[in-house]
Amino acid sequence: MYMMAYQIAGIKISNESFTKSEFDIIKKANPNINLDDAILIFEKAKKGVLLEKFATTKQRTAESYRRVFRKYFD
Repeated sequence: MYMMAYQIAGIKISNESFTKSEFDIIKKANPNINLDDAILIFEKAKKGVLLEKFATTKQRTAESYRRVFRKYFD
């Protein structure tokens, strides 16, 4: 497991800043990634599962995930 600089320094950041930072890391590692796949990586979903299927296991919809995370992805 890796630690971010703010963790090493003991700095607290907001959930919004953390989420944006994580999506930036995901996009940098996967330049052509789409929103659905980025969400699945962020949520640590099993490989090969589609967002629609994952969302139902969390009693949510794929569209609700997209709505929440789009602002961090764009």
